[in-house]
Amino acid sequence: MKSRILKKLIFLLVFLSGSMMFAQITVSGVISDTGGPIPGVNVLVRGTTNGAVSDFDGNYTLDNVAEDAILVFSFVGFKSQEINVNGQSTINITMEEDAAELEQVVVVGYGTVRKKDLTGAVATVKPEDFNQGVQTSPDQLIQGRVAGVQVTAASGEPGASNNIRIRGTSSIRGGNNPLIVVDGVPLDGGDTSAGSDVGAGRSSARNPLNFINPNDIASIDVLKDASATAIYGSRGSNGVVIITTKKGKSGKPQLDFSSSVSISSIANEYDLLGASEFASAANAIGNPGLDFGQNVDALDEILRTAITQNYNVSYGGGSDTGRYRFSLSLQDQEGIIKYTGQEKYTGTLNLTEKFFNEKLQIDTKLITSFIKDEATALSDNVGAEGDLIISALRWNPTRSLFNDDGTFLQFNDNPRNPLAFLEYYTDLAETTNVLGNLSATYSFTDELKYKFNFGVGRTESTRRVGVSRLMQANFVNNGIADIQSIFTSNLLFEHTLSYNKQLSDAVYLSAVGGYSYQQFERKGDNIRVQNFSIDDQNLYINNINFGSDRPAPTLNPDNTLTGGNTSFFNPTTELQSYFGRANVTLYDKYLITATLRADGSSRFGEDNQFGYFPSAALAWRLSEEDFVPETFSDLKLRLGYGITGNQEFPSGSSQTQFTPDGSGGIVQSTVGNPELQWESTKQINAGIDFGFFDNRLSGSIDYYNRKTEDLLFRTRVAQQAPNIFVWRNLDGVEVENSGVDIAINGVIIQNEDMTWEVGVNASFLNNEINNVSSIFPAGILTGDLNGQGLTGQRGQLLFDGQPINAFYLPVWEGFDENGVSQYADLDGDGVDTSSGITAPGQGDRTFVGDPNPDFTVGISSSFRYKKLDVSVFLNGAYGHQIYDNTSNAIFTASALNSGGNVTQEVISSGEAIQTPKPSTQYLKSGDFLRLNNLTVGYTIDEGKIGNWIESLRFYVTGQNLFVITPYDGFDPEVNTNKQVDGVPSFGIDYSAYPRARTFSVGFNARF
Repeated sequence: MKSRILKKLIFLLVFLSGSMMFAQITVSGVISDTGGPIPGVNVLVRGTTNGAVSDFDGNYTLDNVAEDAILVFSFVGFKSQEINVNGQSTINITMEEDAAELEQVVVVGYGTVRKKDLTGAVATVKPEDFNQGVQTSPDQLIQGRVAGVQVTAASGEPGASNNIRIRGTSSIRGGNNPLIVVDGVPLDGGDTSAGSDVGAGRSSARNPLNFINPNDIASIDVLKDASATAIYGSRGSNGVVIITTKKGKSGKPQLDFSSSVSISSIANEYDLLGASEFASAANAIGNPGLDFGQNVDALDEILRTAITQNYNVSYGGGSDTGRYRFSLSLQDQEGIIKYTGQEKYTGTLNLTEKFFNEKLQIDTKLITSFIKDEATALSDNVGAEGDLIISALRWNPTRSLFNDDGTFLQFNDNPRNPLAFLEYYTDLAETTNVLGNLSATYSFTDELKYKFNFGVGRTESTRRVGVSRLMQANFVNNGIADIQSIFTSNLLFEHTLSYNKQLSDAVYLSAVGGYSYQQFERKGDNIRVQNFSIDDQNLYINNINFGSDRPAPTLNPDNTLTGGNTSFFNPTTELQSYFGRANVTLYDKYLITATLRADGSSRFGEDNQFGYFPSAALAWRLSEEDFVPETFSDLKLRLGYGITGNQEFPSGSSQTQFTPDGSGGIVQSTVGNPELQWESTKQINAGIDFGFFDNRLSGSIDYYNRKTEDLLFRTRVAQQAPNIFVWRNLDGVEVENSGVDIAINGVIIQNEDMTWEVGVNASFLNNEINNVSSIFPAGILTGDLNGQGLTGQRGQLLFDGQPINAFYLPVWEGFDENGVSQYADLDGDGVDTSSGITAPGQGDRTFVGDPNPDFTVGISSSFRYKKLDVSVFLNGAYGHQIYDNTSNAIFTASALNSGGNVTQEVISSGEAIQTPKPSTQYLKSGDFLRLNNLTVGYTIDEGKIGNWIESLRFYVTGQNLFVITPYDGFDPEVNTNKQVDGVPSFGIDYSAYPRARTFSVGFNARF
């Protein structure tokens, strides 16, 4: 009896122990570091092939895990961790960075990938590497930080637009800026605010990216080659910039607050004559009547020391199944010119929640902003009379700005009183922007996931310009009020299916496929009223009924309407797309990527509704091979080729269009072209990634060659009325960009108390356009020049074998013994024809310069000693020229004789009084090296100032501290919009808002 009982007990114990030994559970959790969730982390049950990879939000799930198993968490750039399961079903891990390895996850189209698995040319910039100080838009954060990316501000005005060029300029009439994707929603490439022209010259719209608070950005990823951008098809040829905003982190809630105050003043001025110098110069040219005996600095009168305030607050946290973060910010930035500035309010919301045993994940992201811009009489193309800056620069320093009774001295329209411009000219804009998306991701298995993404964006912008009837200028018409409004909308529906699977010990597959539909709408209106019965222009723009004259709109030669009461509604742009990408990894060292996107766009002609954009890339991780020395901690070769497109031309351009003629009738404006299609760019990229000494020294070198064909262009219709146009693809015309991008990073010192890291990026670029003469024998003119005696002059020509926007000018050979300018007789006919513009080889003009830098460089250094940190960043560009249209227009002996102030150079040159002419006299080197950013900070840890403060950091930042340059204008980084018939210019400086030097003091606190 006892024997039977003993046997049963032994059997029961064996059964229970066996059940315990082989019990299988499901383990899940969130993997993060101090900066938030980490995607792409490998999770493996030690001793088995059972594993998983964390998703974009750091989540992982492992089935069939023994209760006593050990999980191994590994990710390049972080230390591996082994965790005992001990029957736990939820294991959250905080990864610790491994300073010996420099790796990261980068965001690519419709997914993420570990940097070591990249086959394309992609760069990532994190917040710690952003440009510090007063920044109004995301593109300013990466200026000079990425090899092959050039960000050039139009001017130093708060909120001014920027030109972003990734690996050069490739289009002569379509857009050249990259596609911007914010939290998975591609943005429209057009302006979201209105420009203005009430008769004092054209002023440009504000930067459309101003609505994003830089403090809310978690990363900016730049996709440069076709392997990376082909997933965006007809919008990928200019590169892609992906902006990802911050998310909440699992764990205890965190409250962050930051604040700063900044002081800005003009960084550099023209070397103008003072009052006594001007009086002497006037006597020297035999015109002593120009001396009025006063001492006035008109430029100083319109400038100020500007104050900027910045406040940011965010709150976030989360649990195993959800996370949240919301933020609010205020930035109130004064411009260094009086009555200019920007006031910006932003709010963000980011929510993630999981349902149904974590099978379904819902993500919500929302960005809202309200921006108030204040501008003044600033222009891209004002004539001889001048805008505010031209008027201030040329004002006679011996002449008072006021009459004896205290009113403004306005003796005629040329010159105009700059203080009267400030007082009697009001330019206010308000822009509201909402961008949001809602996505649902369902996991059928750990490997197979479906995602639906719905995005919506809307902007409303109104710009109100009023000019008092007290302003004496030829355009005022007894007072003007001009109100322009623009409304845009963006709608996105996307379905994607992703599959990630370790197919065998040797093969890993990551694939994504999907469908996308996106719709853009754009409309607006313009109201203009003149002849007001009161003086205050601020009342004009708030109640136009004070004015009695509503002028009829004017039909321009390009069939656009300006002035008067007008409205527009662009044809709706629709884009329907199918796309797919597969990444295959063999033996963790051979990488293959293949991508295909098919885009159907309403912008295309009916005979070319769909375009197809393939790419393929290979990579070989040599560092995994036994024959590579252990000196290499990383070594990878990459090769990619692909075709991408550019569809940034006006909506409806392929269709026949009619427009009002301004007097109740209609006129045809465009002839339809059913064969119109996208620009096509073919690009090859070869690169190498390397790392030495456990990646203490690392970097990459890329060579690229990209050729753009089927260039989009608008021409007049032959044998019809001269103002009817057709959009076409230029057959045979080709733009080629080739160059080398280099990025190197070195960790010089790294220990517990001290780190010192240095980074350098450099780019070499060659740009060339060919076969223009096969369609346009005399080339394509652009680069409008303005000022006294310069009406109708152009400074740039697109022609065979030249870079885009090459300068095409007379060659100035100096002054003769009488001070008269001499120009080279290039055609040898003995006749000076330099004032005219003829085809290359037929007159006295030639190609003399290039606005595109041959070489750009960025140099960063970050140093930490215990709690003290110092970061320095310099950027520069070399091998290019700037055309100083400002000097050409107002700094001449002729201008002095007319009573305008000039620079010291005019006086010392011996120049005689003569009609101004564009020439190489005003073509100047644009080379520069700028100390862009210097920041010194000190961090106080938790407990040092109270248990309720987790950390507190104080800092001081200086921006634009010095510039080493031969250029004698306000600043060498400038690009005034001098387009002609829609053909963009580049590298011309005219009446640009000066750049500021800024000092900021602030703190960041975490609670």
